[in-house]
Amino acid sequence: MSEDRDKLKVLLMSEEIAQINAIRKLLDNHNQFSQKISEVLDQATDLTIQNNPNFQKKFSKIDSKAYVRAIKANKQTFIDALLPIIGPMIRQSVTSAIRRFVSDVNRAMEMGFSAKALKWRWQSLRTGVPFAELVFNNTIAYQVQQIFLIDNETGLLIEYAGQEGDLLQDKEAMSAMLTAIQDFVKDSIDKQSAGLSAAELGDKLLWLIQGNVANLAVVVKGAPTNRLRDQLTDACGELHSDFNQELTNQEKWNNNPELKLQLEQLLLTKSQSEEQQVAKSTRWWPWALMFLLLFGWLSWSSYQKHKTYNDHLSSLNQTPGLVLQDFSQRKGQYIAKGLADPNTDLTQLSPDIKLETTPFISLDDNMIQARVAQYLSEPDVIVTVNNGMVTLAGLHPDTDSFSTKIMQIELLPGVKSIQNQLTKVLSLAEQLDHFLTENPTPDGLNVELRDETILLSGLQLEAVGTPYLSNLASSFPNPETSSLQLYSPEALKAELSSTTLPMVQTGTINANQLNTLRNIHQKFNLLYTDNNQLKLKLSGKSDCQGSIEESNTYAANRAATVKQQLLEFGLSENTLISVSDICRQVSDQLDTNKLGVWFEVVE
Repeated sequence: MSEDRDKLKVLLMSEEIAQINAIRKLLDNHNQFSQKISEVLDQATDLTIQNNPNFQKKFSKIDSKAYVRAIKANKQTFIDALLPIIGPMIRQSVTSAIRRFVSDVNRAMEMGFSAKALKWRWQSLRTGVPFAELVFNNTIAYQVQQIFLIDNETGLLIEYAGQEGDLLQDKEAMSAMLTAIQDFVKDSIDKQSAGLSAAELGDKLLWLIQGNVANLAVVVKGAPTNRLRDQLTDACGELHSDFNQELTNQEKWNNNPELKLQLEQLLLTKSQSEEQQVAKSTRWWPWALMFLLLFGWLSWSSYQKHKTYNDHLSSLNQTPGLVLQDFSQRKGQYIAKGLADPNTDLTQLSPDIKLETTPFISLDDNMIQARVAQYLSEPDVIVTVNNGMVTLAGLHPDTDSFSTKIMQIELLPGVKSIQNQLTKVLSLAEQLDHFLTENPTPDGLNVELRDETILLSGLQLEAVGTPYLSNLASSFPNPETSSLQLYSPEALKAELSSTTLPMVQTGTINANQLNTLRNIHQKFNLLYTDNNQLKLKLSGKSDCQGSIEESNTYAANRAATVKQQLLEFGLSENTLISVSDICRQVSDQLDTNKLGVWFEVVE
């Protein structure tokens, strides 16, 4: 039965079995299988890139490690290959730099005193731009010819702006070449660096500006300034901000008119400034200007010297006690010769003046005044002199030595007579009595002298006590105020309303309670003086021990006893309100804290 089935299978599926055997043979033979794959690999790659854009990014990704391994394995080969390229580039760069340096030196020498240089120096002072940069900007031209916007990861060209006829090769190949050079610099020199930032391509300059998503490669002809690079760096940041999504979408690459237009706006051209033709006649006006400046400087210097001489001469002549005999200038120093009183104040003179003086006794009123003041040596004595008549005013100590000095003043040179208007210095007690006579102490305050110290004590409102304290301190600095209590009406009212008078006995008041009530009376008097609508409420309380009637009677008696005492202190009947808290339930616990009178200020 099985043989028949095998025969039948061979008859029906012989062709398919043959194909399967041929496929197996092809898979087992690697050379034949590779040859078959190579026949369709190119077409399959194109279809994959077309259907899956991400494949192109992976397919075109450069393996930097492979380059590193190749360079490490064949260092000399790479050196031999790059030497013919790098050598001429270095020689050309050095030659170009020397040529530009010599040109700049020649230009600076030629324009040392020209009208163009003077104008640029004035513009530099006015705008703050360095003079060298103004010369550079006005004499050297540059042109941004090509701009490449290249993706960081794949190295593919995102957008291009410029004249494609100026390209050394296709722009796509140019983009790939720049990316390869950039990766080579990073891998071979410093992997942490930003890579290549600038290079010279013949007479052109290549700038590479780094971006987060894409790099900007700019080809510039000429000698651009650093401001152009700053401008292009800012433009690269704006491109990333304005076209954030388009830069990561490969379908928009090389197909974004707005991005291309913005790149074309960066194709800047800086031309040499056109200067007006200068007449061939002799440029006489710079020399005239220099002559005028020199003449003005000499005139100003002469005026300053003459003014300084006259100022010094005037100050010498106006110095009391100094008789000037000669004043001259030698070797840049002013020399004054003459007579000087020992009390002459020479500190006001300029340090540029050298004095050569002979001592003498001056009879000038100012010198007599200085001589008398120095002899008395009392800062509170005021000395004035008029034609030799000395007038003494102010305060003087009541001592024998000072009285002796007063009598001997007439012996001093120049003193003709003395007019004594001095006032004896009062003792501290006398000064305090005089102050209190003119400034009576407000009620509630007390001023006294104790151990040569002024003490201000008592109780008063801030509105009354603070001005009086300031007045006292102006006459007697640093008075002792540790016993002074000043309150605002609100604070005093709050303090009284929180006061409690413990009172176990109902009909008597002890010494401590009496002092407390005296303090309450004084404080309420202050409040009542400030506001006569206020009243003092007295609330008698009991702990409700015993019977309710007895407890209520005790509470009322406590309030009445306190009220009577306050009336004796001087409070009027209509300022006091006496009440008692009624016990409504008998308490079986003794609580002395509930026995007393509570106070409250009400209106």
